[in-house]
Amino acid sequence: MRCTLRRVLLLVLISLALPAISQVNKAKVDSLYHAYLKETTDTGKVNLLLKISYKYEGKERVKGLSFAREALELAKRIAYQKGICYSAAAIADYYYGQLNYPDALKSYLTAAEAGEKAGMYFQLSQIYNAMGIMYSNQGRFDQALKYFMKVAKLSEEHHEERRLAVSYNNIGICYKDLGRYVEAKRYYAMALEQFEKMDFKKGIGSTHSNLGIISHMLNDDEVALKHYEKAMEVFRSMHDTISEAGIFTNIGELYRDEKQYAKSLDYYMKGLEKAKEFNNINFTDDAYEGISKLFALTGDYQKAYTYNQLHLKLKDSINNEEGMRQVQEMERRLDNEKQEKEIQILKQGKEIQDLKVSSQSAKLRQNSILIYAVLSVLLIVLLMSFFIYKAYKQIKKTNVELAEKKKEIQDSINYAKNIQEAMLPDVQVLKHYFPEGFGLFLPKDVVSGDFYWFNELNNKIYFAVADCTGHGVPGGFMSMIGIDKLNQGLNDKKLEGPGDLLAFLNKGIKQALKQTADSSLSKDGMDIAVCSFDKDTLQLKYAGANRPLWLVRNKDVVEYKATKASIGGFTEDEQRFEEQIIQLQKEDAIYLFSDGYPDQFGGPKQKKFMTKQLKQVIIENYSMPMNQQEARFRKIFDDWKGDAGQVDDVLLFGVRI
Repeated sequence: MRCTLRRVLLLVLISLALPAISQVNKAKVDSLYHAYLKETTDTGKVNLLLKISYKYEGKERVKGLSFAREALELAKRIAYQKGICYSAAAIADYYYGQLNYPDALKSYLTAAEAGEKAGMYFQLSQIYNAMGIMYSNQGRFDQALKYFMKVAKLSEEHHEERRLAVSYNNIGICYKDLGRYVEAKRYYAMALEQFEKMDFKKGIGSTHSNLGIISHMLNDDEVALKHYEKAMEVFRSMHDTISEAGIFTNIGELYRDEKQYAKSLDYYMKGLEKAKEFNNINFTDDAYEGISKLFALTGDYQKAYTYNQLHLKLKDSINNEEGMRQVQEMERRLDNEKQEKEIQILKQGKEIQDLKVSSQSAKLRQNSILIYAVLSVLLIVLLMSFFIYKAYKQIKKTNVELAEKKKEIQDSINYAKNIQEAMLPDVQVLKHYFPEGFGLFLPKDVVSGDFYWFNELNNKIYFAVADCTGHGVPGGFMSMIGIDKLNQGLNDKKLEGPGDLLAFLNKGIKQALKQTADSSLSKDGMDIAVCSFDKDTLQLKYAGANRPLWLVRNKDVVEYKATKASIGGFTEDEQRFEEQIIQLQKEDAIYLFSDGYPDQFGGPKQKKFMTKQLKQVIIENYSMPMNQQEARFRKIFDDWKGDAGQVDDVLLFGVRI
C-alpha cells in the first residue's frame, strides 16, 4: 500500500519537533564570539557556544557543528546536564540532516539521558519524536512506537495539545506499518480530533489521508474515498497542490485494486499532471509506476512498457541528482572547514604577535615560532583526520542508501515476475496433446527474456519457444508483448499457419514499439520457433525466425532451418516466414530451444557449450523418459557452467510423439 503522504507528514512533524534556528548573521555571530571570549563562567561559555551553533544552518551547518561539539565537551567536564542535553541534541540534529541515523541516535540518547536528569520534559519530547521518526524510516517500527508512546505520555502530562496530536498520528503510522490496522485507525481518529480542535489544517488534511489509506487496507473503500475527499478539500484550501497530487495517486491505487481501471487511470493522470506542473519528481515517479502497473493489469503491455521506461528513467535521474547533491555537500564542507582552519591559524598568529609585543625576549620569539610550527602540524593532522572520518561516514551512508534502492528495485522486479508468470500458459493444455514432454526453463535473472507459449484451435495445438532481445525486466516486457500478440493472432485473427502467425507477430511488435524504417525508439525484437500439431494426422507445421527445429528419429537429428530474419527490429514490415510441413511418426522427438544453453561458457577451458555439443547430448539421451531428460539436461548444464555465472536465459523444450 502506498505511503507517499506519510513521508510528507513526518517532515512536517520534524519542523514541529526540532528547535528553530535563525538565519546566519555574521555580525551577530561575531558579537556572540566576543562575548564568549570575555565570559568567565563555564556554564555561560556553554550557553554562548550553543547560541553560536544555532546561528548556522543550511550550507554552513557544519560550522555550527564544531561549536556544538565544543559546548558538549565543556558541559561534560563540568557535569552541566542542560548544556549536555542541548549540545548533544544539536549534534544529533546535524547527523539527522545528513541521514546518518546511527550517529544521530547515539547523540540523541546522550541528550535524553541528560534531559531526564535535569527534568527537561519539553526537550525530551522533541528528542523522543525525532528518534521515533528515524526508527520508522529504518523500518524498525517496534522501536519507533516505543518512542512515540513516550512523546504521547509527556505531552499528556504537560498539556501539549499539538505535540499530543502529532504523537497520536505517528503512533497510528507505526501500527499501520506493523499491520495492526484497527489500532492504527483508532489513533488516527484521536489525532484528527486534536488537530480539528486547534484548526491545524496541515495535520487535518494529512490525517484524513492516512485514514483513507488505512480504510482501504481494511477493505472499506467507501469510507476511504470520503477521507480522501476531505483531505483534498483541506489541501485545496491551503493551495497545497503537491499534496493534492499524492491524494490523486492514492485514489488511483484504490480504484486499481477495485478493478475500476478507467477511473484508476483518470486519477493517476490527474496526479501526474499536478506533480509535473510543480516539477515534483517523486510524485511524478509514483504516478509513472502506478500507471505502468495499471496497464500491465489491463493487458496493454505496450503502454505498460512505455510508462515503466519513464519510471526507470526518472529513477536514474533522481539517483543522479542525489549523487551530485552529495558531491556538492562534501565540497561545501571541505571549503567551510578550510576557511575555519584559516581563521584559527590567523587567530593563533595574532596571539603570538601579542606575545612578541609584550616581550622582546629572544627566548619568547623562539617559543612563538615553535608553538606556531606545532599548531600547524596539529592542524594538518586534524584536517587529514577530518577528511578520513568524513569519507568513512559517506561510505556508510552510501551503503545504506544503496541497500534501500536495491530493495525498491527488487520489489519492482518481483512484481514484474508475478505478471510474467500469470501470462505463461497452463501446462495441462500441452499435456493433453503430448503426455510425454518437458521444458527446462532457467531465467538468468528474476524476470526472463525467454518465453514458451502454447494454445489450441480447431483440434490443433500451437506451441512456440522464443528468445527476446535482452533479459531481466526489459526482456520480460518484450516477452509479455510477444505472448499477447500470439494469442491475438490465433484467437482473434484465426491465423492457423505458423508462418502467418510470425508475420502478424512481426508487424505487431514493430507497431507496439513504434519501429519504422526511418527511425525508432527501439530496435528490440525476438527470435522464435512456432509449430502447429494435428494429433489425428500427426502432421506438424513449423516456421521459425532465426530459431530452428530439431527432429530426432532413430538416433538421427534432422534440422529444419528457420527463416534468417528476426521478429521486430530491422526486419521489414511485410517480411514472410517460410512454413514447413513435417509428417511425424510415433516415437519421434521434437526439440526447440533458445540460444542460452549452447552459448553458456564453462568446461575446463571456459568455452561455449556450442550447438554441436547440444545436438550430441540430445542424441545420447533422447530415448530416456522425458521427465528424466529434463533432469539430465539440467545436470549437464550446471556441471558445464560450474562456478561461472549464467550468461543468458535458458529455455529447452522437448516432446515425444
